[in-house]
Amino acid sequence: MTFFLLGRCFFLLYHIKPVIKLPLAETLKCFIYGLTLDISFSSYITIIPAAILPILLVFKVKNELLQKLLLYYSTCWIIALTFIYTLDAELFSFWGFRLDNTLFRYTGTTNEMIGSAMSSPIWLLLSFFFISSYISFRFYKKFFYKKTFTPLVIWQVPAALIVAALLVIPIRGGLQQIPNNESVGYYSTNALLNQAALNPAWTLARSVIEQNGPNLSRYHFFESSEAQTIFRTSLKTVVPHDSILKNNRPNIIIIVWESLTAKVANDTVTPHLSSLKKESIYFSNLFASGDRSDKGLVALLSAYPAQPDYSIMTEPGKSRKLPFITQQLKSAGYNTAYIYGGELEFANMRSYMNYNGFDQIIGKSDFPKETWGAKWGAHDEATFERLFTLAQEQSKKQAPFFYTLFTLSSHEPYDVPVKPVFEGNSKTIQFENSHHYTDSCFYDFIQKAKQQTWWNNTWIIVVADHGHVLPGSEYATHGPSEFQIPMLWLGGAVTKKQEVRETYSQINLAPTIASYLNLDPKPFTFSSPINLKDSLSHAAWYSFNDGFTYVYNQNHFIQYDLNSNKISDEKGLFSKQDLTQGQAFLQVLMEDFYKK
Repeated sequence: MTFFLLGRCFFLLYHIKPVIKLPLAETLKCFIYGLTLDISFSSYITIIPAAILPILLVFKVKNELLQKLLLYYSTCWIIALTFIYTLDAELFSFWGFRLDNTLFRYTGTTNEMIGSAMSSPIWLLLSFFFISSYISFRFYKKFFYKKTFTPLVIWQVPAALIVAALLVIPIRGGLQQIPNNESVGYYSTNALLNQAALNPAWTLARSVIEQNGPNLSRYHFFESSEAQTIFRTSLKTVVPHDSILKNNRPNIIIIVWESLTAKVANDTVTPHLSSLKKESIYFSNLFASGDRSDKGLVALLSAYPAQPDYSIMTEPGKSRKLPFITQQLKSAGYNTAYIYGGELEFANMRSYMNYNGFDQIIGKSDFPKETWGAKWGAHDEATFERLFTLAQEQSKKQAPFFYTLFTLSSHEPYDVPVKPVFEGNSKTIQFENSHHYTDSCFYDFIQKAKQQTWWNNTWIIVVADHGHVLPGSEYATHGPSEFQIPMLWLGGAVTKKQEVRETYSQINLAPTIASYLNLDPKPFTFSSPINLKDSLSHAAWYSFNDGFTYVYNQNHFIQYDLNSNKISDEKGLFSKQDLTQGQAFLQVLMEDFYKK
């Protein structure tokens, strides 16, 4: 319990910039409301020695052996818990939620994990880890290390085991019908303080235990038939649209720009992208479906919304049942390729792209090592060059092409092979420098493409995989500004130039491509095609761990927390119908996810 108290202090100190702005009395309450989960996990740790020790004492096991067993057991927990608290403090800055099994979805891609870690204050975290482990170990040895054990007689064993069994009560949080969940720590209107009250060891253990499948009751708000009815009425009706293309078989290039938040789509950080807005169809109110790359790619290529606590890409048994725009384009005669400078094993990306049906799937190992960065893989200039080469080669043939490029350099640790444009070493400066580099690579590609014959029949779509907490935020709040992303349609095949201010989502892209090419948008059941004539106000839906947001724009949204089952944030005038539609969307999504 003392350890958990100190761990909570460390968490608050690590995030002192936003914490210091909050009322002290309100902040201190997190120690009180956090006790339930602290006691619960302390009981988890205690129940094993409490159950085994009485039996060993009956058989008069030597004191030396008992001392070693308890010392090893306690030391392992000290190291494990210190590691959990150290890792959790840093990851919270980007995730906005305490540690859970999200961590294990990406453990198969070591380089990516190392790359992300390198943007963190490694020495500070390592110092905390070793110092805390040492102090905790000395504290245990001084106050809890027992040198002698009194043997028990046989009749005392049942009583001792009953006491051990009673630890189940604090583990589940009491005798009430519903056992512990995260909502017991939710006491404030401030999301950071609610998260501070949670115990990351408990949240990690809970998510691992429940990882075999979604608990559908968590997402159940209506009878299934009612949820379906509400969901269907919230979808836009597909209406005839004016084509923005010269013909219905253009070449198509999708550039998925890593972490391209709308906050950096400006004249300073991405000047070339910004200048191209004037010669494109520019979507200024588009929202990412989720907060991870794997979720964004699925939203773009399968029009499948991001799930709050899961990622369908990481589950090949489910992802193979998704609809794929690539398959439709292949059937229409397109040559297809997916280009990524990193490891294709990341989040089961390779299997998902195989299910898409890409003719070529190009990853890190397909690029010369001299083009690799220090951590992730090939720099963006190398992947854009490969994209240009593929387009040049395919343009000599009869078939049109559909190529998807996923950029890399603007991912942590923002490793780029050029001199920084913006001075400083903060994460924000590194983040902006990496986007400035990708912007230059993108612009070089566009300038070369404009000189080629295939440009006149090419539709280029530039869109992000997800938004980002940077720049401007000190930790993830899951607000609309962290999910708003730009999208540009340009190229010689695009006949219009305009800014689209209506609200759309990533999941609108795949059915739009299908519709504009006279293919079939119906398999994409969670969205409808974009109609540039549509001036009606409509919303986007996005999710994050333990919640979702139903949003019209940054000044008009409602955010719902699945732990407390309450609205956690809102802005603008919202009706009950807006919340109902957001809940129905989530329920239909998770029921579909469960059935796949």
